[in-house]
Amino acid sequence: MSRWAWLRLARIARRCGGVDLSRLPRALRLLLRYGLLAPLRWAQRRRLAQHPSPALGEDPVFVLGHWRSGTTYLQQLLGADPRHTTSTLFTSLFADVSTFRWLEGAMNAVAKALGLRHPIQRQALQLGLPAEADIGLCLGLLSEHAYTWGHVFPRAFPAWLETHVFQLTPGVAGRWLDDYERLMRRVSALAGGKRVVVKSPGDTARIPWLLERYPSARFVYLHRDPLAVYHSTRYLWSVIRSEYGLQRVDDATVHRWIVDTYARLLRRYLRDRARVPAGQLVELRFEALRRDGPGALAGVYDALGLGPVPEAVLAELRASASHTPTRYDTAPALEHELRDAWAFAFAAWPEETAA
Repeated sequence: MSRWAWLRLARIARRCGGVDLSRLPRALRLLLRYGLLAPLRWAQRRRLAQHPSPALGEDPVFVLGHWRSGTTYLQQLLGADPRHTTSTLFTSLFADVSTFRWLEGAMNAVAKALGLRHPIQRQALQLGLPAEADIGLCLGLLSEHAYTWGHVFPRAFPAWLETHVFQLTPGVAGRWLDDYERLMRRVSALAGGKRVVVKSPGDTARIPWLLERYPSARFVYLHRDPLAVYHSTRYLWSVIRSEYGLQRVDDATVHRWIVDTYARLLRRYLRDRARVPAGQLVELRFEALRRDGPGALAGVYDALGLGPVPEAVLAELRASASHTPTRYDTAPALEHELRDAWAFAFAAWPEETAA
């Protein structure tokens, strides 16, 4: 393993409170990943030093919304546009070696042979699936400005959100955006310079900073029934805790984080959406996208001045039409708590609760 990767991981782990003893095998697997790929990482650095990724041709399209609001689905649809590209599990998780495209095929073959599954998306593991850009900063580039470290080290989750989502300083914001652009330029270059569709839920509270760097960016905010978001986020955290997290955290703490984070993220979005110039932001309900995908996408494309919806996007929509989102039952006491804590969201987007 390279000294650079070891030192970076050690510094982040110390900052986050270390690794729980019971999670050491996971930490060792993470170290093994960087050790095995070190030669390719060094080769990619030399390659990029000689042929840097070109500047973005167009400002990105940012998909906004709380975790588990359907943002990955929308990212997949917009990324199917022949003029667009987006980050995938390969280009995010393996951003440090992503220029070696043969590696993706090899990893897919291994995943298929072993019958591996993507537990968060509840489907067979395939490295071409869409992925959050912030995961690329975290596990791909080992950036110290990725809030996803709060998922790797769950007890530090509130602190990462505070410093890298809700209370960004100019210095931290500048370094985060520099790393973000480095990742987006690489994703775009791998696709021949296409416009990048970016999805990271934390961006929902970082609109002013994104606009400062990308004044012509487009934004799509996806809203979903808050009760469904709560349950699906609980599921996300159950996967993080059982599969990926290097620290233990209890159910009550996760519940408190979800309630607080949802409120802060959406309040920040409601405050900042007025800053987006006309024609650069559109809001969409997840339920409307599932009910009338072609009509909903036509509204998005029209509002953002992207022209007609390409056939490739409609084909992707048809291919995913058979998927049925998980439905949840909400205990009366929990529903009362959420409706009280999130009353502003129910009022801002009045809709029938589908949970």
